[in-house]
Amino acid sequence: MYSIAYEFETEEEMQRVADQLWNKHGITGEFEMYKTGNGRFRLHIYSEKQIKDSVLDKLPGKNVQVKGSYGVPAPTEVLSEDD
Repeated sequence: MYSIAYEFETEEEMQRVADQLWNKHGITGEFEMYKTGNGRFRLHIYSEKQIKDSVLDKLPGKNVQVKGSYGVPAPTEVLSEDD
């Protein structure tokens, strides 16, 4: 899977981009949408195929780094008090 993330000022803009990618460009995979702590809206795309740069270049919003890995459990390591 290929991962990319964008941030938007409004929920409507985020939804419009997700719909465009899914319906117009045929991007399949997982789309995760949520409101961030700073009041912006983030769209994480976990695509089954690589998305063409020409499509990504036309998207509004700010390209941001994807945090975490889809489908990978968080590490459960805990430091002991002796360390």
